[in-house]
Amino acid sequence: MKLDMASQSALLRLSEVDMAIAHIKQEITKAIESPELVELRNRQSDLAGELIAARTVVENFSSAQHRADDDLHLVEERIAKDKDRLAQTSSPKDAQGLQSEIESLQRRQSDLEDAELELLAELEKANVVLADVTLRKSENSLALEALQESIQMHIDELKTKGRKLTADREILIGKITEEVLKKYSALAARQVAVGQIENRSCTACRMGLTANVIDSINALADDELGICPECQAFIVR
Repeated sequence: MKLDMASQSALLRLSEVDMAIAHIKQEITKAIESPELVELRNRQSDLAGELIAARTVVENFSSAQHRADDDLHLVEERIAKDKDRLAQTSSPKDAQGLQSEIESLQRRQSDLEDAELELLAELEKANVVLADVTLRKSENSLALEALQESIQMHIDELKTKGRKLTADREILIGKITEEVLKKYSALAARQVAVGQIENRSCTACRMGLTANVIDSINALADDELGICPECQAFIVR
């Protein structure tokens, strides 16, 4: 397959550019799928779940404490009313009944006060847990944002390089015949498509070549492309 020397240089450069573009695509994918990024995102999701759970616990204890406080106020009001009625009654029987009810209410008051103290203690613990989860989620969020920003900057740099290489590629393609490009594209889809002979080896497949093969390639006309017998890549001299 024929190709003049200048076009052969363009073909070699095209192969290098295509490999560089492929590498950039791999680097972008690698950056997007960064294990650290995935870990931070998963942790953020887990912490969001923990935060909802912690808030729910706080809300439940807070509601229970408010209900206990309301019940306590009602009992205190009933005790106050019964004491007023006791102070005003002249009936021993009524006084005995009121006194019994006051004592029962006072026991109820004591139980409610104890329950409310326990709820307040549990609420305090729940608030500590909530504050801890909130802090950890905030710290993880900052780390996630910083990493995302860093990754995006890296991706933007890679895309800039990729655009330049793509522009170079268009220029190189214009210097190569359609026949050679067709075979090159088929080769490049599965392997390194263009190589040279260095240290008696093909740089495309890194396989050693015999002296006879090297001599036959070197004996080709200047505008004739060599072919590696091991990988079928074009050999540019």
